[in-house]
Amino acid sequence: MRHARAMGMPLVVALILLLAACGGAASPSADDGEPEQSTASEPSVAPASSDDNGDGNGNGNGSSGDLDQLAQDLTPPNSTETSRTTAGEVIFVSFESSDSPESLRDFYEDAIADTGLEVFSTTSAQGSFSWIFAESDSSSFGGVVTVVPSGTGSGSNVAVQIGTGS
Repeated sequence: MRHARAMGMPLVVALILLLAACGGAASPSADDGEPEQSTASEPSVAPASSDDNGDGNGNGNGSSGDLDQLAQDLTPPNSTETSRTTAGEVIFVSFESSDSPESLRDFYEDAIADTGLEVFSTTSAQGSFSWIFAESDSSSFGGVVTVVPSGTGSGSNVAVQIGTGS
């Protein structure tokens, strides 16, 4: 299990960075200088599967409600949600925050600890920060948070991926 998780983590981190890049700042419109508004409809949270014994994830490690609460707990301060995708028992959320990456580093070090989850890897490079966390080394309930400097020169883009892995 540990080897499979180790092989999958670079893929997960690459996916998060791709989502962060795609969820960057909106381009200004030509007529008024305001960001263009998306016309996409809001995705809905998928219902829990019927084979999960009532806990929402099929394996007893968390639930859909836990994921929604965790996503709320990991929402960065001074931010706007720019996208949300739910696929099964995984939630991907992108944010734009007016806070600096360094400020958000401090926020996430405290926020992840406050959820009771354990950080297994912390990475920092060129002003960006990333955390991989879970309930325990053998748990499939956890996620990744990535904070990168905004392409506009101030603030940050944040990608949060959480799930049960079931």
